[in-house]
Amino acid sequence: MSSEIPEEIAGLLTVDRSIIYPTSTLSVMYFIYGFYVLLFGTYVYMMRGRQQDNEHLNHNLYPLLTVVLFVLSTVFVAAKTMDEVRRSIFLFTTLQTGDYEPLLNYLTIDVTRTVAVGLLNIVAALINIAAELMLIHRCYIIWGSKKRVAVLLLIASILINAVGLVSAIAQTVGIKDRNDESTIVLLKNALTAGFVYNIVSAVINSVLTLLTAGRICSVSRIILESGVLYPVFAIVGLITTNTTTMHAMPFDFWPPMVLVAGIAPTLISVRAKLGKNVESLQTQISDIHFSSRPAPREDVSALS
Repeated sequence: MSSEIPEEIAGLLTVDRSIIYPTSTLSVMYFIYGFYVLLFGTYVYMMRGRQQDNEHLNHNLYPLLTVVLFVLSTVFVAAKTMDEVRRSIFLFTTLQTGDYEPLLNYLTIDVTRTVAVGLLNIVAALINIAAELMLIHRCYIIWGSKKRVAVLLLIASILINAVGLVSAIAQTVGIKDRNDESTIVLLKNALTAGFVYNIVSAVINSVLTLLTAGRICSVSRIILESGVLYPVFAIVGLITTNTTTMHAMPFDFWPPMVLVAGIAPTLISVRAKLGKNVESLQTQISDIHFSSRPAPREDVSALS
């Protein structure tokens, strides 16, 4: 049993970092994921009658990507839960026993942690790719299937998401052995690339939202309100993470940002579908009101 707390883990061995921080992080993540489950269930219910609608075959891409987004988000939540629980167990055990060696091994050379972090980073990048593909395809259809629009957006998305995937893989390699100086340098470069990726990704999502909303005035409010969720969460998360000390952060902003990337396009689809249903219902009510008008007065007097 070690008598002195190693300097590199001294800041972690507090009640806030071992209990309150992971609890608040998981609570916020579960709250957002719970909303996502309800939203996805609503989407599935509304899409049951999709075959009765006269929709273009290209729209089959939306249900597929919506399911992919939900599955990836579920994997992310499960992996993040496992990672936070294991981390809390190591921290709490260290506080209880005073043995710092297991915690040091967990932070530097733990294989399970490396796999979990790698899975989280890669799944987060895949969620962003699927969400952007969904928004690009919708924008392409709305702009009259103009290939020039699709090509420019796809090139921008491919380039930035390639950076995101490379950053995710490099971060995974960089944390597998924190005792190696070369892996530490790799990790720092990967984190910098990830920071740039998050900023540019938020910009691309904002552009896609504005392009789509600006083309359809009737649903521009739906698209703006729903599509702006991810850029807002990304900006808030980046500002908070890079301007606040680790000890001052109430929870990890990364999981909400990842989940909102999947929620935003699903929310657009659900709200647009609800708008169509309301419009159809109003038309039916208008028809019923028209057909139930009282007979003209001259007809009544003619019968009398």
